[in-house]
Amino acid sequence: MPEVDSAEGMRRFFELLQMHVEAKEFDLRQVIAEGDDAVLIGRMVSEVKKTGRDIDTAFALHTTVRDGRITRYHLYEDSYAVAQAYFDG
Repeated sequence: MPEVDSAEGMRRFFELLQMHVEAKEFDLRQVIAEGDDAVLIGRMVSEVKKTGRDIDTAFALHTTVRDGRITRYHLYEDSYAVAQAYFDG
């Protein structure tokens, strides 16, 4: 997995994500913003291309934007659901 503490690392992360997962649904339910920080809350469904199984999970995304650049991108989701959808058997 690439280091995701740089613009290049984030770019590579999203390239790999797109190679392995296809977004199916995205339901943004709430946005909470203050200053440079925002928290997005919702639900998403994605298909793991390798297995054809769906990841159906609630999520919270904490992001910070400074000087027009994303400086924080922390996604919280059900990692157990991700693992179940991704791994065979």
